[in-house]
Amino acid sequence: MAESAPATADPRLTGSAPAPADPQLAKSTLATTDPQLTAPAPTTTDPQLQDFLYVANSGSDNVSLVDTFYKTVTPVGVGRAPGQVAINLAGTRLYVTNSTSANVSVVDTETKAVTTIDVGRSPSGVAINPDGTRVYVANSGSDNLSVIDTTATPPSVTTITVGRFPTGVAINPDGTRVYVTNYGSSSVSVIDTATSNVTTIGVKPWPKSVAVTPGGTRAYVTHYGAANPNLVSVIDTTSNKVTDTIRAGDHPIAVAINPAGTFAYVANNFSGNVSVIDIATNKETTTIQVGESPSGVAINTAGTRAFVTNNRSDTVSVIDTAAKEQVTTINIGRFPIGVAVLERPVDRTAIVSLGDSYISGEAGRWKGNAVPASNRGDRWGTDRAAYNCNDSGRRCSHDGRRVYGESYDNGCNRSDSAEIQSAAVNVLRRINLACSGARTVNVIGADAGGKSFKGEPPQADQLRQAAKRYKVELVVLSIGGNDLGFASVLEKCVKRWQKQHGIEHCHVDQEPVFREGLAQTKPKVEQAVREIKRAMTDAHYADGSYRLVLQSYPSPVPLGDQNRYHEFSDSRFNVGGCPMFNDDSDWARNTVIPAISDMLKDVARTQNVEFLDLRNLFDGHEVCAKRAQQATAANSLENPLPGDISEWTRFLVVLESQGQSQESIHPNYYGQRALGTCLTKLRDHTGTEKNHVCTGTPGRAPEDVSLTSSNW
Repeated sequence: MAESAPATADPRLTGSAPAPADPQLAKSTLATTDPQLTAPAPTTTDPQLQDFLYVANSGSDNVSLVDTFYKTVTPVGVGRAPGQVAINLAGTRLYVTNSTSANVSVVDTETKAVTTIDVGRSPSGVAINPDGTRVYVANSGSDNLSVIDTTATPPSVTTITVGRFPTGVAINPDGTRVYVTNYGSSSVSVIDTATSNVTTIGVKPWPKSVAVTPGGTRAYVTHYGAANPNLVSVIDTTSNKVTDTIRAGDHPIAVAINPAGTFAYVANNFSGNVSVIDIATNKETTTIQVGESPSGVAINTAGTRAFVTNNRSDTVSVIDTAAKEQVTTINIGRFPIGVAVLERPVDRTAIVSLGDSYISGEAGRWKGNAVPASNRGDRWGTDRAAYNCNDSGRRCSHDGRRVYGESYDNGCNRSDSAEIQSAAVNVLRRINLACSGARTVNVIGADAGGKSFKGEPPQADQLRQAAKRYKVELVVLSIGGNDLGFASVLEKCVKRWQKQHGIEHCHVDQEPVFREGLAQTKPKVEQAVREIKRAMTDAHYADGSYRLVLQSYPSPVPLGDQNRYHEFSDSRFNVGGCPMFNDDSDWARNTVIPAISDMLKDVARTQNVEFLDLRNLFDGHEVCAKRAQQATAANSLENPLPGDISEWTRFLVVLESQGQSQESIHPNYYGQRALGTCLTKLRDHTGTEKNHVCTGTPGRAPEDVSLTSSNW
């Protein structure tokens, strides 16, 4: 392959000398026709009014700091021919690659002071790891990657050799992998950040930029060159193989992915438009016309706005992602290329959920339980992931991403009905960091021994960054069940029932195992709570400026004599999905769940945080409960079994392939709605009491649960 850049490349995008600085730039203002950008009051919490843009103007030797709320553009001088930008999550430092100067400018976004760090020749792409401690710069003229250690004074720089003409850089969510597009060698380099080992992935010619999905499962690479001017490659980050190629516009040059991980936005440099790619299907769904020679793209964290630099128009296009259209343009400096966006943290309220599957939304796919004759349909109206159904509902397509989004790919299974999503609270953002299967070690910060999980950083570290970007008012934690092995205890109970006669029931030998696990788990939960407090302190939150709630678990099973199937009936197994002996059910309901709740309550009391007791929340709605029922053939997606008579727990997936086994014995859609109601009532509670109990009533809907509060 030829080593030179393709003849079709725009010289203003390849590091050539810029034109003199524009003397009129200091007088620039927002050129807007969007009425939402002209609202005079600065007190609004509308997310669309509080985006801050950072744009590298390659022809003006400066960056524009754009406040779309106050309608101001502030130029800050940097090095020669600035190309790409990256902003840390705290919004305090902006890193700008200066192609001709062979350095990186570091801009203090508060004081506007600028320092420089020398890197390789013709630096191009730049990316920052999640905690802001490392900055990665692709040096297209040196065939290497500079790694800047921001914790050193002054910052230190090391290098890693990659392919020829590296241009684009992206980092996966947990900061363990860096992806570099090698423009001159038709490859992508994957760097292990712990070892600096490099893996090479062969791709189509002229790979230009790269973006990694929020779940870290895929990377999207644009190809900018004459050989294949319309392609975007999709890399499976687990196998490091190209799994798909997508037709975009003419010379796709930049790519960004929305926070939900549902759409990729590709700036097509020669087409003057942006391709919107559905990540579920890897198909271009629409194109949006923007300015001349679009060169960079970024999306705000609310996912409501995309910002595109127009290199020949000296503007930024603002795209309404819901309407899929350009709504306004912003006048910038000359020849803008790179763009980054950060949302204003002032008056940006948020609530955050942390922990395991019971709060992540696991099993939220299921609107009750059903055992239909066929698995190909809507499962008698219970499967919310069913779509494209025929008239009878007996044959449908199924996709868990319709409920869990991209978290379905890594198994975190954060559903759209999760507790934090179902709660009726008036906040700007609902941030669900919980992940199915998480233990306490996945909550505590990495510097305290915490571990990443399913490709994501420890949850306390994620919380710390979120708290810097938003005004977090409430943090809710569900944790401990996986540490003490509650699921494995239930599994043993099920296996004992399957053998039935002449077998020792599980509570006999599992009671001491459970008690030992409970004792070992308590200090781990205490550490997790302390780590959450520390994360908030690190984000400059004072004690009492936010609420921290530790919650327990609802019982998924009823008492033995409240089970609607006979203890030794096969229906308890292959219909009800609750194969346990009566005395084992009694043990789980009367001993295990209360003991876990009491342990967590004691942790909350000693750590001086609020406690939400959920042990009786599903009363009368447990799996196989006499006072609840499953859906039947009379139900459908249009006529689902209502929540007042439905089970709120997902049954044990046994003989048929309905969904995933990990969804078993978790709050289903209705259970998640009930949890959301509890959180709503707790959020509305204004008293000083910290001990809260949320209970359900048989025959009542998820919205009819009640909350009582008391002192310890």
